[in-house]
Amino acid sequence: MNAKQITLALLLGVIFGCGGSQKPKAGPLPQGASFYGVWESPQYGNMHLCQSGNQVVGDYMKHERAGRIQGDVKGDLLIFRWEDRRELVAGKPQVRRGRGYFRIQIGKDGDQYLQGEWGLEDELSGGGPWNAVKLRRGEPDRCTGAEEPAVVDETTHPWDRDDEPDAGTTKQ
Repeated sequence: MNAKQITLALLLGVIFGCGGSQKPKAGPLPQGASFYGVWESPQYGNMHLCQSGNQVVGDYMKHERAGRIQGDVKGDLLIFRWEDRRELVAGKPQVRRGRGYFRIQIGKDGDQYLQGEWGLEDELSGGGPWNAVKLRRGEPDRCTGAEEPAVVDETTHPWDRDDEPDAGTTKQ
C-alpha cells in the first residue's frame, strides 16, 4: 500500500465507524440522492423507507426478523430509532430497540448506498454494521403514510395484525 491508500483507508475508517459511539456529523446530500425507496440490506433484508421532508419512516424484513425505523435526515445523514421482533420459537417473540444511523452515498456505478451502524437502547452504534443498496425498481409499499403519526411505538406493523382467524387476541 502506498501512502495515499493508507491515508484514504484511515480516513474512511474514521468516517464509517471507528469513532466509537460518537454522533456522526452530517455532510451535504449528494445530488440526486434520497432515502426514499426500497433498499436491500445484507444484514436486515428488504427495507422500505418513505421520506417526507426531513422525516423518514419505514420497515425491514428478513427471515424471522421484522422491524421498524423512524428518524430525521440532515444532509447525507439519517439518525433513526429502530425496533424489531424476532420469533425463533413460536409464541415467544423477542423485541429489541435501539438507535442507528445511515450515511447515503452515490457509488461510481450510479447506485445509491447506505452505510451505517446500529446500537442497542440509546447507543447510536456499537451493535454492528447496517448497510444497504437502493433497488433500481420498485416503490416502498409498507411505509407509514405521511398523514399518519411517524412514531415507532404507535405504527401498525404486519406483526400487529392477527392473520389466523382462530388465534387469541392477546399480545406478548
